Amino acid sequence: MRDVKRTPSSALSSQIAGRLWKFCMGLFLAFVGGIFVQYLWNAYQRASLMDDWVETPCEIVSAGLNDSEKNRKGFPKYILEVEYLYDFGEKTYSGSKVRRLPTEGSDLKKIAKKLPQYPAGSKTVCYVDPDAPETVVLRKDSKGSLYSIWFPCVFVIGGLGMMISAFLRQSP
Repeated sequence: MRDVKRTPSSALSSQIAGRLWKFCMGLFLAFVGGIFVQYLWNAYQRASLMDDWVETPCEIVSAGLNDSEKNRKGFPKYILEVEYLYDFGEKTYSGSKVRRLPTEGSDLKKIAKKLPQYPAGSKTVCYVDPDAPETVVLRKDSKGSLYSIWFPCVFVIGGLGMMISAFLRQSP
């Protein structure tokens, strides 16, 4: 096998290419991690806004499953639909959201398990946005996203570390 000797210029260009590669990988990791951090932070903030919502008595009028829509594969999509009435201020309102996002899925058994929680005629509480009383949910959003935000932060910190070390490290 023949020894290949590098000229100083090829060694330098190889070193620059390696550092550029490391910098770009760090940039990619930090960027993708940042997207997930932002997503989880926004979910937490949306849930935190519900802390100011007023707990209000309500009565379930009806509950059922809607299977009129199809998912992307063409199978039925089951949506839990709950209708309830509540008084806020001096006016009676009607609500239909269990959570901010619809309770839906393709597994009929899984969605049908939630139906007995909302029997018609039962009294429960709902949470009303005092600034927009027509905005109401039966269950507040979870703040659980804040507990898992650390994971994408590791990618942001690691990516930034790679970017910094790509140009601070002394060449041999």
